[in-house]
Amino acid sequence: MNRYGLLEKVKKTITKHSMLNKGDRVVVAVSGGPDSVALLYLLTEIKKEYDLKLFIAHLNHKLRGKESDKDQEFVFNLASKLGLKFYSKSFNVKKLAKKKRLSLEEGARVARYDYLNQVASKVKAQKIALGHTACDQAETVLMRLLRGSGSLGLSGIPPKGDKLIRPLIEVKREEVEGFLKGGKIKFRTDSSNLRPDFLRNKLRLKLLPLIEREYNPKIKKVLGRTSYLLSEEEKYLKKKALEFFKKSLIEKNEIEIILDLKKFFDYDKSLKRIIIRICLEKLEGSLKKIGFEPAERLLNLVEKNQTGKKIDFGKGLSSYVSKDYLCFYKKGKKKKHSFVFHSPGEKNLKSSGLEVKSQILKIFSLDDIKKNKDPYQAHLDLDKLKFPLRLRSRKDGDWFKPLGMKGKKNLSDFLIDKKIPSYKRDDVLLLVSDKKIAWVTGHRISEDFKVTEKTKKVLKIKVTKDGKDRVEKDNSSMEGKK
Repeated sequence: MNRYGLLEKVKKTITKHSMLNKGDRVVVAVSGGPDSVALLYLLTEIKKEYDLKLFIAHLNHKLRGKESDKDQEFVFNLASKLGLKFYSKSFNVKKLAKKKRLSLEEGARVARYDYLNQVASKVKAQKIALGHTACDQAETVLMRLLRGSGSLGLSGIPPKGDKLIRPLIEVKREEVEGFLKGGKIKFRTDSSNLRPDFLRNKLRLKLLPLIEREYNPKIKKVLGRTSYLLSEEEKYLKKKALEFFKKSLIEKNEIEIILDLKKFFDYDKSLKRIIIRICLEKLEGSLKKIGFEPAERLLNLVEKNQTGKKIDFGKGLSSYVSKDYLCFYKKGKKKKHSFVFHSPGEKNLKSSGLEVKSQILKIFSLDDIKKNKDPYQAHLDLDKLKFPLRLRSRKDGDWFKPLGMKGKKNLSDFLIDKKIPSYKRDDVLLLVSDKKIAWVTGHRISEDFKVTEKTKKVLKIKVTKDGKDRVEKDNSSMEGKK
């Protein structure tokens, strides 16, 4: 394909996938190889048309000694020739891969994307252009097929995502080589790509040529088409799954997502799988190294209505199935809370996102108090309380007298009996008076502080989160329980 033919093809891809806007600042990832060099020259061709501001970024992985250094020098000279700003960095990928327990290939990818995002942030670029081609797409789909990926994996390399764009994703490697040869454009050859050391290289050098020769000469086109069809279907399914995710969402923060189990249960199984992926991705930021099997085990628990079970996904991510909720959470050190109240009133506890409102009731109805169904609202005998009160996280050795019981109970045993998942127990706050627990918020007040016929004044106290009432289906905290 000649220069103009390839340029028009790339422009169609850019338009088709809405990759560029007029005035975009674009970081171009240039390794010095044929694909990235061709991408750079093609973008310079449309620079005026799109009013682009181009920047070149190169990461020296330090994996091939002098050859890597010569690649860096080549890209620097290329940037000077084209009059573009050049950013580069040398990075010990072997050390990173060892530290994060990654393969060299994966370590190089992580380092490269991190650096590209750093440069994009520095130059205020809206886009990062990568040189992946249709042949890379075919290799990726085949590689993931061999590893057992589902439709998401087989949808291959997305044409764009966040800041990333891939203008050559529909261009064959042969077309790239023809473009460079026709324009007498020099490039560097990565010697490691010529050795079948990595799975991708084995596919490129051995398996794909065998399939082309013995089975289907158009296998790359077939794999590319498969990728495109699956990606379109995946987009639609994810869109629908996001709608259902929002409908079943009860709570979401940096370390936890809680879904309504009844609503989730009613969804189609294929949508459930995607909703699980959405939850894990929102907590972790990536689905890499999160396997297929844990998600299937979770689905089986839900289908069989097996509550009280936990599934580990790895990377510190777990899921818990309770009676009413499906919880996803990220392990980490919980922040302990401790707040002091010297007198009744309204307190905004910014560090925890909580608001506490309390007031003294001199006139009250015992019957109305007994009918309270809000576990985050309590009525306590004021004369039995001793200010200052403290609202804090649990400690080892905590105990109290649950309403309706004669004896005391270890708080840990109480929470276990209430089937509170272990990861949620540190979230339960305790209202403490003179070292005695008066209220386990959300669950039960203490027998020692209940309102009776002899009570003269009542402290009414309510805890809300982010300005919203917190309501649970657990009614065991009702003050009227005997």
